[in-house]
Order: sequence, then C-alpha cells, then structure tokens
Amino acid sequence: MHYYGNETIMSLEQVLRLRPNEIRILEWVRSYEFLENSYGIDEAVPAFLEIKCEEDGVRIRRNRITDFPDYVCEAEQVFSDVEAALAVFVTWAEEVLQEKDQAEERE
Repeated sequence: MHYYGNETIMSLEQVLRLRPNEIRILEWVRSYEFLENSYGIDEAVPAFLEIKCEEDGVRIRRNRITDFPDYVCEAEQVFSDVEAALAVFVTWAEEVLQEKDQAEERE
C-alpha cells in the first residue's frame, strides 16, 4: 500500500478486504495497475479501480487501461453511502482478478 497526497494505492487483493470505516478514513483509494505474480514479477492488470468520498456521495470508477499509462473510464457510479459503494467496488475487483486469470489461461 502506498500513499500519494490524499490518495491511497493498494493491490486488488487488499481491495477485497477493505471495510467501510477504512474508506471513510482514507477517503480516496485506487488499485494498482499491476499485480505481483507467483514469481514476484509485476504483471499488468486490464483495469484499475477508484473509490472516493465526495461531498455528494461515494464515487466509484472502473478504468480500462488502454496503453499504460493511458486509460478510459469504463464504468462510474455514485452512492449515498460507503457500504453500498464498497459492495460494488469489491465485486469489480473480483471481476478484474477473474479477467486477469482468464487471460493468463489463454496464453
């Protein structure tokens, strides 16, 4: 986990274990664009995620990496509470991990 200003960057595995109170304290969390494989080598993931507490609610984004470091926003939602946002955020993290695993199986 790394901190850059008011942004916290963590692995997708760490995202799966996030709790609502951690989101409230950290305010802005983003997943890494890379994932360490079983050999300790960083491999690119197809997307990274963001969850951010804002005045109008909790915003989550799923960003598709096009040509690193470029990306496009694939999905964005705003929730009134952290619990609802975190549930979707974790689901998206699981989907990104599954997508990465499926890509590895095809190789």
